[in-house]
Amino acid sequence: MIPRRLCLLGAVALLPGRARAGESRGGRLPPVTLLDPAGRRWPLAGLDPRRPVLVSFFFTGCVTLCPPQIMALEALREELARRPAPEVEARPLLLSISLDPAGDTPEAMRRHAARFGIAPGPEQGWLMLGGDPAALARVWSAFEVPGGGPDSHLAFVWIGRAGGRSWRRVGAFEPPERLAALLREAAP
Repeated sequence: MIPRRLCLLGAVALLPGRARAGESRGGRLPPVTLLDPAGRRWPLAGLDPRRPVLVSFFFTGCVTLCPPQIMALEALREELARRPAPEVEARPLLLSISLDPAGDTPEAMRRHAARFGIAPGPEQGWLMLGGDPAALARVWSAFEVPGGGPDSHLAFVWIGRAGGRSWRRVGAFEPPERLAALLREAAP
């Protein structure tokens, strides 16, 4: 079996240009409500504004970019678990947003998470969200994700605070230690 980290690095080598840390984009989590794999409603405006957040985009039918990106996010979650736990409100949140509102139903998101052996949820600090096409389009627009849909999948993540206006766009495949450091910088 090939080690997870080696698979991830190999997959990254096949991807077109990665963003460099420090590139900034405007953005803000719009006041929309999305659904998690359990069918729970998550109003993005209700997230703690002091909480550091990493926003990524996915679709459950992806066979190219999403698998290594999920592995990278899981490696980040493991890295965050190894670090001393900050106060509850300062714990980083991984927020994966659907690019396919028709295909990424709560059931499809549950199967997708199970396929990769991950358990997204608020307790784990990782929300996987889909929902109404108009609500998702507002999120895509806020983070300058072109048009939505599976063809819009980018190898970027955005790091900021739930209530912040300034978000940093970085390559989705930066080392987990680097992403953890950027999340710490985003904390109040």
